[in-house]
Parts: sequence; C-alpha cells; structure tokens
Amino acid sequence: MRTLSKFNKIFLLLSMALGAVLTQSCSEEIDKSSRYTFTGNTIISYLEEYPETYSEYSTLLNIVPISDFSGSKVSQLLSARGNYTCFAPTNEAIRNYLVHLVDSGVISDSSWTAPEFLEVNPETGKQDLLIEIQKSIVLNSLIDGGDEIEAYQTSEFSERAEMGQMLGLANMMNRKLQVTVGNNTKYAISGSDVSDTNCNIFTINGRIHQVDKVIAPSTQTASQLFEKIVANQRYGFYTYAVLVNACGLSEVLNLAEDEVYYQKRMKGELEDLPQHPTHTSNGSPTPHSKGILPERRYIGYTMFFEHDSWWEKTLGLADSTITNVKPEELVALVAAKITENGWALSSASTGTDYTNENNALNQFVTYHILPARLEPNKLVIHFNELWYSLTDKIKKASVYDFHTTMGKRRLLKTYEASKTYDGKRNTYYLNRFPILNNATDGDYTELGCEDDKKGVEIITTGTPEVFNAFIYRLNDVLFYNDKSVETFGKERLRIDVATFFPEFMTNDIRCNENFSYQHQCVGFPQSSKYNYLENVEISDNTNFYYLTGRVSNTGSYANYQGDELNVVGNYEMTMKLPPVPKDGVYELRMGISANDRRGMCQVYWGTNKHALPAAGIPFDMRLGGVDWYIKGGSTLPSIVGWEEDVKGDDEVNAENDKKMRNNWYMKSPNYFYWYGQTQSLRHRSATLRRIILREEMKADQVYYIQFKSVLEDTDTEFFFDYIEFCPKEVYDNPHTPEDIW
Repeated sequence: MRTLSKFNKIFLLLSMALGAVLTQSCSEEIDKSSRYTFTGNTIISYLEEYPETYSEYSTLLNIVPISDFSGSKVSQLLSARGNYTCFAPTNEAIRNYLVHLVDSGVISDSSWTAPEFLEVNPETGKQDLLIEIQKSIVLNSLIDGGDEIEAYQTSEFSERAEMGQMLGLANMMNRKLQVTVGNNTKYAISGSDVSDTNCNIFTINGRIHQVDKVIAPSTQTASQLFEKIVANQRYGFYTYAVLVNACGLSEVLNLAEDEVYYQKRMKGELEDLPQHPTHTSNGSPTPHSKGILPERRYIGYTMFFEHDSWWEKTLGLADSTITNVKPEELVALVAAKITENGWALSSASTGTDYTNENNALNQFVTYHILPARLEPNKLVIHFNELWYSLTDKIKKASVYDFHTTMGKRRLLKTYEASKTYDGKRNTYYLNRFPILNNATDGDYTELGCEDDKKGVEIITTGTPEVFNAFIYRLNDVLFYNDKSVETFGKERLRIDVATFFPEFMTNDIRCNENFSYQHQCVGFPQSSKYNYLENVEISDNTNFYYLTGRVSNTGSYANYQGDELNVVGNYEMTMKLPPVPKDGVYELRMGISANDRRGMCQVYWGTNKHALPAAGIPFDMRLGGVDWYIKGGSTLPSIVGWEEDVKGDDEVNAENDKKMRNNWYMKSPNYFYWYGQTQSLRHRSATLRRIILREEMKADQVYYIQFKSVLEDTDTEFFFDYIEFCPKEVYDNPHTPEDIW
C-alpha cells in the first residue's frame, strides 16, 4: 500500500479575501421569477456571462479534463444536461489562492507562469504541479448529482451547518465537503464562505453558489499533521500527537489509499459483478445492471481526542504550557495518570513498551481510534428508526452503533439522543448507556442516566482537517477498563453488518444518499482476485453485493438502517465477527427478511476459520413467521409460530414470544420500521430474528462465522442485515425480561 503522491500534500490553505459580489439576490426558496432564473443557461454559459467575476474559473474549466482517463474538459460536462452543484470561486479568490501558494513556499510567483508551474517532470513529461493545482481548484468545486439527485440549495445547508456535517454526495475529487456556519456569511463549505446574495443561481443543469475562497480540502494525513504539531509545538492536540508516536502508530496513520486497487480497477483487471439476478425495483423483481465495484479503496480512521487544555488540568500544568513539555516526559506523565486512575484493563502491563497492545498506554490511546472514517453525519445512522423521516429529519428515538477499535479489539459505542433526560438536544456521545423508555408502549427516549454511564460528549466542529481521518474533540476523558467491560457485558449489542467492514464507511459506500443504481448496488471482488474487505473472505463462486436499500426518499427495504448484504451464486464466505465485551454465554442472532427469492445455507461458527464446526441445521431464509415462501410466489405454512401482538396485553404477547424462541426465532425489534410505512417491523411476519447459537464466548477470542449455500439454484439470495450478541443475563433474566426494542 502507498500513500498519496507528494503533489497531493501541498494544498494546506489559509483564509482568503472575500470575493466580488454580483447584484443578484438569494433566498432559501428559489424565486423562479428572479432575473437569474433562465430556461437556457447552463452552468458554463452563465459563468462566461460574468467574466469580471468568474473569468479565471471559466478558463480553468476549459483546461481541466473530467478525469485522468478522459480527454473531455469539465466545461463540456457543464454544458450538458445534469444536476451539478458548482461552488464557483471568484477571480479574487483564485488570485489569493496563488498568493497563498507563494507564502507556503510551493511557488515563487503568484501567477500561472511561475517557474515551478512550468517545470516538466521528466518521468511523466508533464507539468505535474500545474496540472495538480488546476485540477484541485476545479474538481473540488463541483458535485455531480447524476440523473436523480438534484443540485444542492442553501435550504439543505441549514440542517448540517450547526453540527458541521458533510454534504451527502462527494465532489469530483471524491471528497465530501463540510457545511459550517460562515465567518462572514450564513454558510461555509469546507471553510469557504458562500455568498449570501449570490447563491442558488439556477441553470438548466444545476445550481451555482459563489464562494470567497478556493475549496481545497487538506490532503495531509493524520501522521503528517501530528508530525507538524510536535515539531512546531502547536497547541490543541499536542498531547495526542506525542502519544500516537510513542505507541508506534505513525506509519499506519499515514496510510491514505491502496493505490494498487485503483490501478487494477482502471486497467480492467477487476471487473464489475454480473447483474444481480433477482434484485428488485419498486418492489417488482427485474434484472438490473451490474454490481459496480468501488472506484477507489481509501484507508481511513476516526479519532476521538481530549484537548490539550483538558490534559493540562488533569496533569496539574499551568494553562498553555503543555507544549513546552518534552515528548518523553509527557508520555511518562500520561502513562502514570492512566495507571493511577485505572483508565485501562487491570490485566494491562505498565512497562515502557508502548507499542505492545497489552500495554496500558497503548490500550488507552488505541481505544480513541477506529479504523474507519466516520463523518459527522454517520457517527450514528439515521434512516428508519421509529418516528424518523428522511423528509423532515425530525429525530425522536435514541440511535446507536457499536464499532471495533484499533489495537486490542474492544467495542466503542456511538450514540445520539434527540433529547437527553436533562435537556440536551441532538448531541453525540461515546459510551452513553442511559435508562430508556423501552416499555411495550414506550418511545425509546431517555428517562435518566446513572452518573458513571453518561458517556463522553463528542464535539464535531472546530477540529483539524486531514485527508485520511476525522478528528473529534471530547469534553471529558474516554477510557475502557474493567468497569466498562461490565457495562458493555450487560447490553444487547445490535450491530449492522455494514459496521463489520470499515471500508464501507471510509469509502462512502454505507448508506450513500445517492439513489442511482451504481450507489444502491455495490459489488466486491472475490478474495482471490483482490481482498477489498479485510474482515471477510469471499470465494470464487460468490457474487457479493451490498445494497443500501435506499430506493428513494419515500421508500426502502424492510431492513435495519435500510441496507443489507445480498449474495448469490454457489457462495461461501467467512467473516470475522466483532468482539464480545465479557466472558460468558451469549445468543448470536441474525436479522432476516424472508421472501421467495431467498435461499438456504449452512452456518459455521468458531475460532479456527479454516475448520469451523457447523452451527445447527441449515438455515432456511425463505421461512417467515407465518408463511414459508416458495420460489414462484406460492407459500406453505410456517413452523415459526408468529402471531400478531394483542394490543394492551403484554402477558399474551410475551407468551407468544416465548413460543417463537422455542423454535429459535424472535420477532423483529420494535426499534425500526419499513420506511414509507407506519408500523414497526415487529408487526411484519416476514421480518424476524433467527437465533443462530447459544454458546460460551470469551472477550479476547476472535470468532468467525461462515455461510455456505446448500441449494443447487445459484440465483437464490443469501441475506444478511444485522447481528445481535445478547448475554444470558439479558435474554434469560427472571427479574427484567428482555425488552421488545
């Protein structure tokens, strides 16, 4: 694996002056009668009508190609039909950008004829620096909505700005742009103020928003940032920059992309999967196009760090003095504090081999890092939890996810409450375990929270930007110790299968907002051709698809968070499971959605992935709660024993649930619903939970699960939505029965 080229590491920009202002007005709702509402202007023709403001930008649009593999220019793209969002920098913004490159030592003259721009790379025969700079300006400014996603208007910025969330679609450099409150305007896009008066400019192929700075997201890696922080004794995350280096994490945190995959993909060595034989469109089974492989394989991380100001108070230092402490001394101070306060497992060693994952300092630091890029929008996934709507974005039920950390494998919980019991709204936390209103007629909102389970608040704005990671600030200390083990060990752990694979988040595959088919149905190569997903081995006879389930703004699949794995062929695949937090007996459950296109598989589970024992009899995914679905549309009676709840009679409903459990089935959780309908999926007989096994499991053991098809029909589907690890003291508790959520 290799990180990005040296030319991708130079775009660290300072603030630039406010651009020229046109005389048009702007509003959140577009006034179709205003003078910039045309029937014929494209984005490029509009920009060319205002050379006094956009001539520099227009010139670049006519120079820069659409991609490295196309001779067509971006201006040609912006002359065609489509749905493009254009963040157009003014002439002054581009001139200021060139001045910044001079100040940064990249070029010696603030013009396009600077000697460094004219220099030809003998290896490529091209003016590489000039090409990279021009490409960065143009491709970072444009978002292609495809045929189905309309261009962004400022009315869509407001819901994202306060929490620093990202726009749902990536730009043409494959970067997601962050929306924040502007310095001098209502909104900013990746630090560039969007004009309050010259935005939402309508053209027949998109919208134009004037910005006062060139949009050029950072291309430095986390390791490069930390190196500069230590070298310059920069205040903010100096402590963590020192700790990351001490734990030997600098090399891995410098990884940004596996360029081998990209080269194989572009050379045609890795082909898209064949069309999915049974994938549906609007509920009707129809053949579709291929499972499109991801274009890139980026490598990324999410880091949750306490600020230097917090460390100064904790270590007893005066304000703004921590950067004067020598790195080796600071590491010793932090290591001693971790031991003193019990911020690691009691089994952890306390020596100075900080690179060992059993070392207390290493455990503390790596527990703050996830091997996936979780943008602010996806710290938790809002989609079809009860009472949520994609249209109005109103949140009610508490939402969570469980991720596996770097280093020693432990679970880290991300959590958001629409309103905490003490009044905070739409706040993200780590490891918050509140008391929820989980009665049969409850709403899954907070009723209270014990002091030691309140978790740590995540601050999503005002943190450093790097290419291969999201860095968030915490308002208090995060740690994982023996008490954490007990807390996690008493929870039912529901984990979406997409969380198994960090690559899904890092490469914007998981729950992508784009409704086009290539984003709805993503394919992955078999492991023998290329191992794209680290935590699964895919056999040569397996066609492995990920479906977002997001058919439209008004419809989805009947799945947790909408998405699923949908696999066809004579399949065999072996997945690494997330860890359990505590030694003990657990039920391992799988969410299922039965229909006549599903198949049957044998499940294997254990610790030796090359010799896994069978887990029970073959699993028939056509078996619903009431019907056994036969291919072709007919049904037979089911043996599962599902019965509709009797409203207001918890005793009868509990007895029905017990009968289903005796058959190794459970109703779907009450927590989510089929998007576009009104009832939770607990009331749908075809959507269930299958108990796969009940076994003793250990916290420090790696477990694998394997699925092999047992049917000759290779068009039948293997379906995987989510798992639950449920400890015995939850599912078999005589005093507090497991809730229906």
